[in-house]
Amino acid sequence: MPTQLLTGCFCILSFFAIGQAVPQNHEKVVANQSLLSQIVQSQNEDKLALLNELSQVVYHEHALNYDSIANETMKLAIHLKVWPVAFEQGSHLMHYYLDSLIQPKRALAIFDDLKPNVTELKNEQLLGTYYLNGSNAHYFLRDYGKSLDLANMALPLLKKSDNQTLLSKCFFRLGGIHAKLSNYDQAHSYYFESLKIDESLQDERGVAVNLEKIGEIYLLTSDYEKAESNFHKAIATYTKLNDGKGIIFNYTNLGASYQKRNNCEEALKYYQAGLDMATKIDLKRSQSLFLGNIGSCNRRLGKYDVSLDYLFRALDLKLELGRLGSAAHSCNDIAETYIKLDRYDLAKQYALKAIGYAKGNNLNQERYAYYVLSQCNAQLGENKAAYENLQRFNTLQDSIYNIQKIARINEMRIMYETEKRDLRLKAQESDIAFLNERNTVKNQYIAFGSIGLLSLFGFIILVRSRNKEKQRKQLQEQFARDLLKSQEDERTRIAKDLHDSVGQQLTLIKQKSQNVQQMELSDLTHNALEEVRSISRGLYPALLKQLGLTASIEQLVLEYDEETELFFSIELSPIDDAFDEMESLNFYRFIQEALNNAIKHSQAKAISVDISRTQSLIVAKIKDNGVGFNVQDGNNQNSLGLKTLYERIRILNGTLLIESMKGKGTMLTAKIKLTS
Repeated sequence: MPTQLLTGCFCILSFFAIGQAVPQNHEKVVANQSLLSQIVQSQNEDKLALLNELSQVVYHEHALNYDSIANETMKLAIHLKVWPVAFEQGSHLMHYYLDSLIQPKRALAIFDDLKPNVTELKNEQLLGTYYLNGSNAHYFLRDYGKSLDLANMALPLLKKSDNQTLLSKCFFRLGGIHAKLSNYDQAHSYYFESLKIDESLQDERGVAVNLEKIGEIYLLTSDYEKAESNFHKAIATYTKLNDGKGIIFNYTNLGASYQKRNNCEEALKYYQAGLDMATKIDLKRSQSLFLGNIGSCNRRLGKYDVSLDYLFRALDLKLELGRLGSAAHSCNDIAETYIKLDRYDLAKQYALKAIGYAKGNNLNQERYAYYVLSQCNAQLGENKAAYENLQRFNTLQDSIYNIQKIARINEMRIMYETEKRDLRLKAQESDIAFLNERNTVKNQYIAFGSIGLLSLFGFIILVRSRNKEKQRKQLQEQFARDLLKSQEDERTRIAKDLHDSVGQQLTLIKQKSQNVQQMELSDLTHNALEEVRSISRGLYPALLKQLGLTASIEQLVLEYDEETELFFSIELSPIDDAFDEMESLNFYRFIQEALNNAIKHSQAKAISVDISRTQSLIVAKIKDNGVGFNVQDGNNQNSLGLKTLYERIRILNGTLLIESMKGKGTMLTAKIKLTS
């Protein structure tokens, strides 16, 4: 038996004999003293069984050095290669460090100790629990990438187990990770899975926490009514559980929701209720936040004296708690309130204090303080200082305000438009070359017809010319296919760059702005992030792989219906199995481009999409009631948009008929033959 284990056991034995020998615990003390004596006298598997029993006895008795006992039990189990006990003790210990002591690094150390032996464990529930605890440790350390990997490893293992509580916790953790990564749709989905399980288990606390988190997702995505509904439900459950902290946190969320809607009067009701409750149970950190929020709301309402009173109280409390970064925020709020009162001398003092508190604690507030200070300098006639502080504001290195990230978005847009223009020019040049070739062939026909004596020679040349034209036509068709493929490849590349590079950077900006409670910046960043995602989705329809062709077309039409004032109708037969991946993309692009043309040019009020299928044929009809156009007009026939539509259908072994008259609308009919 290891020396450390002997030492630990004797220490615990002494503790029981001296520190806990009180009458009401006498029987418990005697029993554990007996157990400790047996541990000291036993060896190997017997010792392990007794240690395992002791660790379970003292698991909820935190004063009894549970972690030391569990550590020694785990190490002995590893030494004896009793893997179920090793991983069970390790998982309990990791949970203890995370939940009771809030020490994720120590939990991660246990995870690393067990990691070399994961292939030895055959129990899926224990292995899933091990991975879930590892994910939690990385989550608390803000390493969301590793946390996500481990949670995804835990999920299929826990789905196979009968432990619904663990499965709910895994769904909950995945929801939290995706929320941190601003993948709000996925976060929402995982939280709902966790909520359904907790409701079935009648776990009221789990239900309340999930409602709270779902509300936060709605708050971040600006769906305020749904957010408030979930917060109210969470408060009702927390009230039933007599959980003051849970109620207070949701009062904060409700106030933030109403403040975002510029309903400061309603926000103040919840902030004040939260402040009263936090004061009653002496939660000073929450008190400081409520005081600051009440001060900010009153400034918006023009109640500057009231605003200053609350902001000063918030500042004093934050300084008392040593929360200097948050104190800088309050100083900036005070400075802005003094600016509203035209007290630029006092505003300057608090902007300088904000800089002092923020240095090394909150780079965002430091940067903003320079902006407030430059405003004060300008009003006080200190023009040189105003310029210098504005320069500091603009040049301070902070990823939240990294102008290069925004410039990168514009750069990628310009790149895409330039490449699209170049491809259009190449297509036009190819069309001109093809027309010239046809004229050459016509001239050859006339020449050969007028030379009767050279008919045989002419016939040979004619055949060769026709073959050459056929080859050129094949090259033209191949060029068109390659052109469309290169467009899709480039769109995919740019979409990936937007999502993986710019999207992740904007996510980081948003996360940091939320951490420092810069909600206006968070909203702006959220809008920019949604715009980037919209551009990315337009460049490459990721839903095509996820949902299939039929559902993707239906979703496309629904999006146009929501985003425009036009009335859309759709009749759609299932066509998912009709095409391969590249053909599906071509057909989807045909529908997308046809609808875009109708929206942009037809001036229609209604558009219908009818896609029907038989065993050997797909017929797609897109009809609008717009102004129509002359199909026979040369300019229309040679337009790149129509040529692209024809080419996409031709690649699919189909034909396209365009029927239109001025004032009578337009109908596109594509017929595509299906191979058996």
